[in-house]
Amino acid sequence: MNLRSVISTTVFFSIALMVTIFNVTKAAEQTIATITTDSSTTSYKLIIDSTDGRKIKNFYKDVYESGTKVRREALDSQVLLKTGMVLEQRDKYVVMKLKSSNFDLELGGIVTVDTLYNGATGERRGYELQIAQSLKGWALFKQKAAISQIQIQTNRVMMLGDVGIKNLVMK
Repeated sequence: MNLRSVISTTVFFSIALMVTIFNVTKAAEQTIATITTDSSTTSYKLIIDSTDGRKIKNFYKDVYESGTKVRREALDSQVLLKTGMVLEQRDKYVVMKLKSSNFDLELGGIVTVDTLYNGATGERRGYELQIAQSLKGWALFKQKAAISQIQIQTNRVMMLGDVGIKNLVMK
C-alpha cells in the first residue's frame, strides 16, 4: 500500500465520519423557540423532535417555573392543518395556538400564531411565521430572519386585569 492510497482512504473515512456526526447531531430534539411572558415566571420551550434530521416526528412544549422544568406536553401536529395546535389554554379560552394551511412535516411551512387579544370581547390577532430547515436544523423565521425568543406582552384592562396577549416580541 502506498502513501497516496493511505491518505485517500483516511480522507474518505474522515469525511464519512463527519457526515455521520453531522446527521446524528441534526437528528434530535431541537428548541425552536423560548417563550416568556411579562406577567409570570412561567416560560416555555417549543421543541421539534426530528429523528432522521429531516422529517418532524413530534412537537413538544416544555413548561418551566422560575427556570425549573416542571412538565413536558406533547403537541398534536395532526391538528395543525385542521383546528390548530393549542399552545396555551386557560379555562375555556384558547389563548395561543399555531395554525397553518400548508404545513408539511418534511418541508415545514407558514404558520400563524393565533392569539387571544381580549377575552372579554373575543378579539384575536395573528402573527405569521415560518418553520423551516436551516443549516443547524429546524428553525423559526419571521420575515426571513431566524428567531429563537418570543416575549409575550400581556393585555391588561383596568378593572378586569389580564384579558389576553397584547403583542408578541420576537428576537
